Amino acid sequence: MIHNVHERVVAGTPDEVWALLSRLGSDDDPVWPKAGGIAFRLPEGLRPGAPVLHGPMRYTVNEVEPGRRLSFDPPASRRSPLHRATHGFDLTPAGDGTRVRHTFTARGLRLRLMWALFLGRKHDTTLEALLDAVERGVATV
Repeated sequence: MIHNVHERVVAGTPDEVWALLSRLGSDDDPVWPKAGGIAFRLPEGLRPGAPVLHGPMRYTVNEVEPGRRLSFDPPASRRSPLHRATHGFDLTPAGDGTRVRHTFTARGLRLRLMWALFLGRKHDTTLEALLDAVERGVATV
């Protein structure tokens, strides 16, 4: 099983952070790292059940709780008890700021192998760049 967590406390309210994350995958997305080379698109917007195009991977938007939670799951047609991956953001107040936590959980032998060989490093780099962008974006509000 893969359980990967990235988190950062940023100097902004959950609503300010949400204002940035809610634009994830849109044409004016301020936080997805463009230099990462893997696209992240929400062609039908941010609503439960909407498709997510993430490079060759496909997800659907699972949970949308403004100011609190945004999560993604594989589409129902691709879910399997042997292969499962889910990821999402949780926002919680933390002192004068907001804890932004991204959690990726997955199982499946093939995915674990790909994670160990190259996906894990790419994911970690992308998530840290995304959190950097959230931090910068909240600071300019």
